[in-house]
Amino acid sequence: MKTMRFLSMAALALVGAMMTGCSSDDDILQPENKTNVVTLTATVGFDDGVAATRAVTGTGVKTFADGDQMAVIYKNTSNETVKAVGTLTSGAGTKSGTFTFTLTNPNKKQTVTYIYPAAMAGTTGVDYSKLNSQSSGTLTDLGSKYDLATKSGSWNGDNLPSLTLNNKLAILAINLKNGSTDITSTITGMTISDGTNNYAVSGISSASTIYVAIRPTSSATIYVTATDGTNDYVKKLASKTYAKDNGYSVTWNMTKPEKVVWNNTNVFNSSNEITIDKFNTTATFENVTISFTGSGAASHFYIYSDAFGSQLFVNGSQGGAYTFTAPSGKIFTKIEIINSVAVTFTPYGDWTKPENNKIMWSGAASSTVTLAASGFVNCPNVTSIVYTMMNE
Repeated sequence: MKTMRFLSMAALALVGAMMTGCSSDDDILQPENKTNVVTLTATVGFDDGVAATRAVTGTGVKTFADGDQMAVIYKNTSNETVKAVGTLTSGAGTKSGTFTFTLTNPNKKQTVTYIYPAAMAGTTGVDYSKLNSQSSGTLTDLGSKYDLATKSGSWNGDNLPSLTLNNKLAILAINLKNGSTDITSTITGMTISDGTNNYAVSGISSASTIYVAIRPTSSATIYVTATDGTNDYVKKLASKTYAKDNGYSVTWNMTKPEKVVWNNTNVFNSSNEITIDKFNTTATFENVTISFTGSGAASHFYIYSDAFGSQLFVNGSQGGAYTFTAPSGKIFTKIEIINSVAVTFTPYGDWTKPENNKIMWSGAASSTVTLAASGFVNCPNVTSIVYTMMNE
């Protein structure tokens, strides 16, 4: 495996100017509510002797680009946590960039945190959930949205502190194969799961390499799923360590997953007239089990009924929920419930409604998947359920 080193930011130097617009009368009448707006210019430098290229490259170099933003998280004088975002004003294409921040009533006795790029900042700190839905898989998007570096420190008198930011993530430069055939450029979506974190990349278009930012792992089991819109591919990686501040060029040989299909030829027919509700809770076909939990009598799944055909209904307001369980030694990577007519469903969690007559789960690979809702799910005429699985 080829390893690429990602260099952390160096020496963050700040030059500040304080602006106040209150008179002495204001100071006497409203000392606690006085608005103190501070404009500070932050100059961020990278290590000397490194070539100037954008954000993340094969040699792991970071530089700035027009439009780059950095966030600072600080406390104000009311002890509230506040986020301010500064935009690059000079230094594009180099290792030294200048950002301008506007802070209101900063409490200079409290620490501040820098977050670069600002797209990775929440209201009170780093928002790692941004990594769950990465877009396009390009180097440009990774550098401007996900290549996280951060550091906290104390004020330097009236100025923000000078700090060296640390890279927090591992970067994967991914190529996919199916046997001897490179399929990377055909992939439109990919999910990587380490059992705790789930990284979905969408909108991939004819990429020669797919770039994904992930949190560090140590001896982790990682499940990879990918699709070209027609074919699905899977991969299990054992005992993988991806360290922060490092990039990894990886090639994964994918395989096509196993599929179990319930339809009117094998399950949804008159020989299987079974109703699952609070009175009849479990049924297993082709080693896949569906079971109902909850108190709502209205929730049901007709495997087949002369009156209703095949039907799945979850009354979430009454606590209804269904659990799908994979065969022993298998885990689900996708579940599709397909109807002959439109379904009533509001997407939530890892469940989506990709088509008017279909709902789909495609979360982190798991041996059990639950379908529940705060309102309800109505699949009035189920024609098939397709379970996509891989070896655990």
